[in-house]
Amino acid sequence: MTKTRNMVGRQGPAVSLVVAGFIGLAACRAGPPADAIQPIDRLPLPLQAYLSVDAYFIAQGMVRGRLSDGRLMHDQARDLVASTLYARQLTVANMLHPTAGGQRRVQMAIEMMLGCVQLANSGSTAACLGPMSPPVSGAGGHPVADASRPATAESAPR
Repeated sequence: MTKTRNMVGRQGPAVSLVVAGFIGLAACRAGPPADAIQPIDRLPLPLQAYLSVDAYFIAQGMVRGRLSDGRLMHDQARDLVASTLYARQLTVANMLHPTAGGQRRVQMAIEMMLGCVQLANSGSTAACLGPMSPPVSGAGGHPVADASRPATAESAPR
């Protein structure tokens, strides 16, 4: 038994060198990799929609992290939630019925979510969605006098 081990032990490095040589030669003879990576706009629409779902969940995680961190003005929190709900609605609609226009709208909605996160991270107190919605935060983070609260938690959008 010891003779067998000694023979295998002596041949081990030689066999390893031969295998490494074959792998090296095979790598030299291999051609360049195929164009497996393509721009997203060249992929089929259902695959684009699927990838948009992944992008949405990544952006939603960033929004969630920013919301859980706190230190946001009410306007910023509202805009983060509104942009997330809007992007979710567009993403689901595009997943069910993929179109090129729907894909563009989803991309823009996700970019809007990320823009809101970036604005909130910059330390700015401005609302990210702009003047289209009335402000709810006044100076020092206090509610504006004419800001209205939802009647109940059930009336909040889901």
